[in-house]
Amino acid sequence: METRNHYAALDGLRGFAALSVVFFHLGHWLHFPSLATNSHLAVDFFFCLSGFVLPLAYEKRLSSNLSPTDFLIIRLIRLMPLIVLATVVSSFYVLLRSHINGIYISSSELLVATLLGIINLPFLSASNQIGGPQVFPLNGPQYSLFLEIVVNIFWSISRGFFQPWLSLIVFFGCLLSLPFLGFGGDEAATFWIGFPRVGASFFAGVLVYYFDQRYLRNVDLRPVFWLSAILMAVIFYSPYPLPQSALVFWVALLSPLVVLSGSRMRLSGRVRSIALMGGALSYPIYALHYPIFCWLNGFYQLVTKQPQSLLHEAPLLLTGILVGSYVALKFFDEPLRQALGRATWVSGRLRAKV
Repeated sequence: METRNHYAALDGLRGFAALSVVFFHLGHWLHFPSLATNSHLAVDFFFCLSGFVLPLAYEKRLSSNLSPTDFLIIRLIRLMPLIVLATVVSSFYVLLRSHINGIYISSSELLVATLLGIINLPFLSASNQIGGPQVFPLNGPQYSLFLEIVVNIFWSISRGFFQPWLSLIVFFGCLLSLPFLGFGGDEAATFWIGFPRVGASFFAGVLVYYFDQRYLRNVDLRPVFWLSAILMAVIFYSPYPLPQSALVFWVALLSPLVVLSGSRMRLSGRVRSIALMGGALSYPIYALHYPIFCWLNGFYQLVTKQPQSLLHEAPLLLTGILVGSYVALKFFDEPLRQALGRATWVSGRLRAKV
């Protein structure tokens, strides 16, 4: 808790980014694409923030008494409960929708999609009837959580070799490929592009951590925080899509600058409380907003018989996502993670702290 209070500004940024993803998807789902047009870049910000926070939390432990396997267990306990919940909730929705609308879906395909989603593995050949060509057809945004776990494993194993030079090589190698490959990973056609995408942003965060610890500790970057946060909001909510060069610039410089300056900002009072709550809700919001949208939108369509409308549905959907995320956090995610933490002994010696 002391560490979370210390980096409350980063929690606030995480919460803002999660809400921005919700607005981005609401705009696309409800046919208003100019809403939060560039907020898909929040995914790259999440990767960068993860690359900064994980070394901060686990670097010393991984150098002493925490193995990569132990670290993976801790990360799975942190991420998997809501992944499983989102997959199951969405699977029931697809099943009920097909029954109400009289649309045939393959039971075996839905079962495969559900099982793969529960264990957080992509389904590259999913049909349109259950959500394809999304590689996680039951919860499209889950692709980034798959990439998160993959890059976490790679970092925990490679972190002992030639750092920070290895991180620098991985960062530049992935970054230089982005102008040619683009930003993807969520659909079968772009799935493999997701790996250099996560590699560039995650290791940008790792490099921020290393250089902050070694060279930048005495540099006051707090005045930069509000400027970079405002610039982040302007980029996310601009109604015009950014060119590819600007997206790469975000990954290479602006997103790491937001993370670095946010780590130097100290909040207090009500602002800190709001920021901490935003950070706590950010992951439930991100993991659950897709299935919550499906259920609420489906219910709205069934009751009103009206076409989708941003003006009428957005308040209902936003309220439902926030309330549903809070309920899931307090009555499912936190209790389950605490129970798993108490039951899990890492290497027979350390209790997993999640």
